[in-house]
Amino acid sequence: MAKLYSSIRAGILLLFISLFITPLRAQPPVITYLTELTGLTAPINVTNAGDGSNRLFILQQNGIILVRDGATVTQFANFGTTGANIVLYGGEQGLLSMAFHPQYDGISNRYFYIYHNTLAGDIAISRCETTAGNPNLANTSTITNIITVPHPTNSNHNGGQVRFGPDGYLYFATGDGGGGNDGPNNAQTGTVLLGKMLRIDVDHTSGGNNYAIPADNPYVGDPTFAPEVYNLGLRNPYRWSFDRLTGDLWIGDVGQNAREEVDYRPAGSTGHNNFGWRCFEGHISTPGVPDCTPTDYVPPVFDYPNPDSGRSVTCGFVYRGSEYPALYGRFVATDVYSGINWVSSPNGNGGFDSVAQAATVTFIVAFGEAEDGTLYAVSQGTNTLYKVVPVGGTVLPVKILDFSGIALSGKNQLNWKTGAELNTAKYHIEFSRNGYAFTRVSTVLANRSGTGSNYSFVHTIENSSTLYYRLVSEEDNGNTNYSQVIRIKGTGKDNVRVYPTVVRNGNLQLELNGNTVRSIRLLNSMGAVVFKKNLQQSANTVSVTLPVLSGGNYVLQLEKEDGVQTEKIIIN
Repeated sequence: MAKLYSSIRAGILLLFISLFITPLRAQPPVITYLTELTGLTAPINVTNAGDGSNRLFILQQNGIILVRDGATVTQFANFGTTGANIVLYGGEQGLLSMAFHPQYDGISNRYFYIYHNTLAGDIAISRCETTAGNPNLANTSTITNIITVPHPTNSNHNGGQVRFGPDGYLYFATGDGGGGNDGPNNAQTGTVLLGKMLRIDVDHTSGGNNYAIPADNPYVGDPTFAPEVYNLGLRNPYRWSFDRLTGDLWIGDVGQNAREEVDYRPAGSTGHNNFGWRCFEGHISTPGVPDCTPTDYVPPVFDYPNPDSGRSVTCGFVYRGSEYPALYGRFVATDVYSGINWVSSPNGNGGFDSVAQAATVTFIVAFGEAEDGTLYAVSQGTNTLYKVVPVGGTVLPVKILDFSGIALSGKNQLNWKTGAELNTAKYHIEFSRNGYAFTRVSTVLANRSGTGSNYSFVHTIENSSTLYYRLVSEEDNGNTNYSQVIRIKGTGKDNVRVYPTVVRNGNLQLELNGNTVRSIRLLNSMGAVVFKKNLQQSANTVSVTLPVLSGGNYVLQLEKEDGVQTEKIIIN
């Protein structure tokens, strides 16, 4: 009876999917790939730091990470055998992804996290810091293991993606441990961390771990589940992503011999989602596995056949860049081996229309976003970084190729370089003292060059403190587009540097940078003063021992000669 029910349901679902991927609305743009950077070695992922620098980080599976800062590409880190030697590389194993802390600024918070295989073949999340004063170089002496997930017996199905969610927690998805049909049934066993989407709090610690469990994780208190589990029923969720606008979750789960699938959960879904493996492969019952339907089963948003075992889905992103409006809001994925691209669009009924497009580049193993939403991809077939673009897409009239500034006496000089400026009318210059509230100060007419131009503008202003700038390019039709924000360090004293921002041992360090600090006060989240200390300083660095306090967020106020500096710290 179960088999008959499964067959009927599978038939209905396949009919639904057949209708689902039929283009019910205007066809999405056809995507293609523009070469950005060649000569890589087994590129495996690409991401950004989220710090306003617009840098791009390209990961190689052998443990080496490159950083592209403007037109310059340098080595950011080496976790491989010729470096820190914490990555086992080969087959599906190696350095697989990285994510910067949501509060990373390269100064008070320098944390980033890597997903990799240990030398023993297990899955690990490790934390590292960038070098003080040089955000383009990792300090591998700061490596700290956050969590290790045992991965015995097989070397495949390691998952591979780590990301911070909109809630600030760290998410990562593990494979089922490898082998055919998930023999140990890891993906459906709640106490095993394989075949799961996991969620942890890396800003706190508990239970002897270098992380804590978010109180609202869906299986907290259920003895049949590890508390880290957020979703389950995954085979090899090698790549997955959040929609940066909505927080919706997209997962590409690599199939076995029958179907490749893409799973989807809206941002309002808070766990208790079982994506079906090993009971289901795509929308069908897994061949060779007894019929079963797990609790909280969520079928994929779409799947496609894999008749020759030679296919592997690579999950991409919902495009949220501004350069190609026709692609905006559409989800992009591809297949590693066939190179077929998939573009999914909302159909207006709560679902998506998914359209297959002809292959242009094969062996794409990851997509990644720049800070401005530009979509990139890396291929291990060509060892190349690509920019993902629509064929014949409408490109904005201007591209800011470089934007920088320098502080001079009583003024800041801004310099920018553009690409083609067809239909561009002018550039507005805006500045800010805090990085988010901007004021327009002047306008420069565009040269309207077909090959681009170089510009310079001097802003006369008292500039002892750090100021922020952005450009607003205005088209002939009145449309406006914003550049990245740049920061120009003031000519006066730097602020006092307070570290660490997450205090675990009660010790706080103040790097004075030439300032005189008379006293410090620590306020709790209710605004009450819980600690005060007058300072006598003769060195540039002052150590402060805090009393024993409850964990949580605090505000540190430093009384200086020229005013009060306020900093946020976390006591763990």
